[in-house]
Amino acid sequence: MAVSEFLDISLLDELLVDWSAATGMIAVVLDDEGNFLSNKLGFSRDNIEAFGEDIEVDDVVVASVIGGPLDEDTPEEQVEAASRLLVSSITNLMERYYNKQQLSGINDNFASQITDAAVLIKELTLKSQGLKKIENKQNILALNASIEAARAGEAGKGFTVVAHEFGKMAHESGVINDAIQKTLKQLDTSMKELGAN
Repeated sequence: MAVSEFLDISLLDELLVDWSAATGMIAVVLDDEGNFLSNKLGFSRDNIEAFGEDIEVDDVVVASVIGGPLDEDTPEEQVEAASRLLVSSITNLMERYYNKQQLSGINDNFASQITDAAVLIKELTLKSQGLKKIENKQNILALNASIEAARAGEAGKGFTVVAHEFGKMAHESGVINDAIQKTLKQLDTSMKELGAN
């Protein structure tokens, strides 16, 4: 992973300038291939390299920091403390922006999935409306069958049973379809709330 993909390098330069001003030391950040990520600020590997540390983000070495004091008489403990502080600050900066980028990608994916789910909910709602039309037709068939059974008298008794069953089937279909529509409305509301957040 390239640091430049998730970190504004100017922030890194600002951090190094502030650290250098506070400590009287100088440091640079190199990418995982050894190329300068930060401004060189007069740095030369030939004259200043008292410390060097790798920077890891998500358990991957993405950069390294090298540097040292401008004054050769700077105590070693001071150099070590300053280098730990710098490495920690750079690592935190990089991790923060890397995590921000990752979270942004997750949010984009989540938003896309919400949109896809909303489309599926609309499709199911339309299909459910088609079931409502079938229920209405079943009710009409049941009513017509009942009328014809009544006209047929004794000969239409068997037809009365069929008409009654058609009516029950239409009612049960309606109850199930109403439950499906209610659930779809709840899902649609939930998806809109998720999308708004």
